[in-house]
Amino acid sequence: MAHWAKSPLDRRQQVLFAPTLDQTVSADHPVRLLAETLDRLDFSEWESMYVRVVGQPPIHPRVLAGCLIYGLSLGIRSRRRLEDAAGNRLDFIWLLNGCVPDHATLCKFRISFGPQIKSLFRQVGRVAMAMGLIALNQGMLDGTDVKSNNSRHSTHRHASLQRKQEALDRQIETLLAETEAQDQDQADDAWLGEATPTKLPKPLRDLTQRQERLGRAMEALKELEKTPRPGKNQGPSIPTTDPDSRVLSCKQGGYAPGYTVVAATDAEHGLIVDVDVIAGNDEAGTVLPAVERIENFFDRKPSEMVADSGFNTGANLAELAERGIEPLMPARQSLDASSVQREDPTRPVAESERAKLPMSPQNKKLDRSAFLYDRRNDRYHCPMGRPLPLTEHRTYNRPGQKGIYNVYESLDCGGCPLASQCLIGRSPRRRLCRDEYEELREAMARRINSEEGRRYKRRAPVAERPFAVFKSLMNFRQFLVRGMKKVKIELDWVATTFNVMALIRATAP
Repeated sequence: MAHWAKSPLDRRQQVLFAPTLDQTVSADHPVRLLAETLDRLDFSEWESMYVRVVGQPPIHPRVLAGCLIYGLSLGIRSRRRLEDAAGNRLDFIWLLNGCVPDHATLCKFRISFGPQIKSLFRQVGRVAMAMGLIALNQGMLDGTDVKSNNSRHSTHRHASLQRKQEALDRQIETLLAETEAQDQDQADDAWLGEATPTKLPKPLRDLTQRQERLGRAMEALKELEKTPRPGKNQGPSIPTTDPDSRVLSCKQGGYAPGYTVVAATDAEHGLIVDVDVIAGNDEAGTVLPAVERIENFFDRKPSEMVADSGFNTGANLAELAERGIEPLMPARQSLDASSVQREDPTRPVAESERAKLPMSPQNKKLDRSAFLYDRRNDRYHCPMGRPLPLTEHRTYNRPGQKGIYNVYESLDCGGCPLASQCLIGRSPRRRLCRDEYEELREAMARRINSEEGRRYKRRAPVAERPFAVFKSLMNFRQFLVRGMKKVKIELDWVATTFNVMALIRATAP
């Protein structure tokens, strides 16, 4: 006889004592910790959304929420795969107590409880704070791009979008004429005693939906065209399947429709304290709303906000300082990057030191940090000691921000040995601009380069970890829903799952 292990059970053997459902899951299985955590959370707000008077009794929202959260923790996002797991996987069967919700129920549940999932996110955060897992000493911001539910080929500019709208209008007119003729025939049948219900033909319903979607895309494109695009010859393109998303550059190369996801992570144990999604890549505009939401959620504002240069704007630095929050955000260009020490700004740098002057990575010319600002006389001095006095005042009108900046321009750059490295384009003189927030940026640059700025090195491993978990473990690389409202709800599910799993790891024996 071959040396094989004997099967402990025979499929056809009748057993007197069948194992219980609880015995099918080991005592140290992580699904047990998830069930214990969910049992401690309050779902009364979810329960109030149900009308439990008539019809079939609904599945409790704790059960459905547990199915979605546990599925996300395993990287299972497809509702049909969750339905299959609920009926066949023992861990899901144990968690759901044998309930098998269909994919339609899970899909509807996922997008119908927006305020409730946000409230659950807050509830989990407050539990973590009570356990000492959230301290709000440092809030670390970071952003990433997530693809929208829109093919990268389903994007159009104004001309092509208008052609599609016109062609679609002609198709709808033709189908409407056919429908009217069909309705007349049905009216004749009804007069003769053969009444049939009139329904809108399915092709017409589909075309009408496409017409509405293209209309929303055209409106979004008109709003996008109002924003100036310097250096862009072609007009902007807009996704047509999900018009709320925007065409963004991909790290892998090329462009694709997507959203920008921004998360604020607490530095104590890496839990998420705020999450948001925006159309476009204006990450700087999310800083102040994130601070307000954190304060509303936890009744306390963070002591320090740490972020990369994409979040550094003068308005953010000024507003955070006014609210008593210390910002730690490097400037987009280093203001104190020069390795050449100049005690007297009017004295030219030595020829041996000219190679050490900082160069701008954008235009490969002398960086503005090579120019020293004389606050007393309100002017700059170039590396050769020549002055750049104040020449004019100009106004700026950026998205959500207006102000005045000063323009400083050199008097004469003729015969300068650094002219080829300094002058931009065909301009005969070098020009610098300075707005009302420049002193804040310079102070921030000094702080980043000081001993205190060493805390900034913690930002990358803490702030970027949630996105690594989202994309690698939760399989969250593309949204499954369309429209900003539904996208925000799906993101709240992902962030809540991340915090619940972090809470479980912290409380695990």
